[in-house]
Amino acid sequence: MITLRKLVLGLLCVLLAAAVIPGRPVIAQDGDVIYGITIETTDVRAGPDFIYPVIGQLPLNASVVVKGRAGDFFRTWDGRQWLQIDYGSSFAWVYARLVRTSEAFNSIKPTGMILPRDANGRVPEVFDLTSNVCDQWQGGFTQAGNFMAGDPIITVTYPTLLGANMYSAIAISPSGNRAAFDSETGVAEIQLDLLPWEGGTYTWRVAPYWTNTSYRYGWQQVCLLRTGGTFEKPDTTPEWAKPKSE
Repeated sequence: MITLRKLVLGLLCVLLAAAVIPGRPVIAQDGDVIYGITIETTDVRAGPDFIYPVIGQLPLNASVVVKGRAGDFFRTWDGRQWLQIDYGSSFAWVYARLVRTSEAFNSIKPTGMILPRDANGRVPEVFDLTSNVCDQWQGGFTQAGNFMAGDPIITVTYPTLLGANMYSAIAISPSGNRAAFDSETGVAEIQLDLLPWEGGTYTWRVAPYWTNTSYRYGWQQVCLLRTGGTFEKPDTTPEWAKPKSE
């Protein structure tokens, strides 16, 4: 006799099988519930990397609720694709190849980052891997200064993270243009004359990085950008760049 559980699992497997075929991603909305089923016994880890400690295990055909992902899928699974799942009263991570999901992997909202690697492919020893590194990035954000009042600089502060040695504060204009202001500390200065000419409400966001090179292209982002706040900026379009009236 086919039990209700077997029937439900069978139907869900059919739906999930189509979801693993990569295609043009459409990010799932926040209200969508994404389900998964393990396709073999699966280790549950504290963070999105095999170097994190195992904190549990899921058996074959275990059902999970997926909260997010780390990494991207390109042609093949290579150990850098992870799923964040509900686990007890908190969240944990499983290797994505071992879970069939109701949404294609690249369509799942990013909620984590893959750990940086040095030239030998090893995670730098400066990080505390007893828990998810980005869960350790805690603290407040502040800003001081007012471009509308004539200040040339807005000073922003943000939490630092053990292991990160560079930070980038990104100022984003109303139309989406960006300017980066980098710092080795938890303080950065957003300079008016380095921003786009566009006026309006800007959002500033911050991400921590690890690097062992002076070249910016060699920086490796540790955690996703977090929003620190907003500020108003006047239009600074020079006269020569303004449209000429008839």
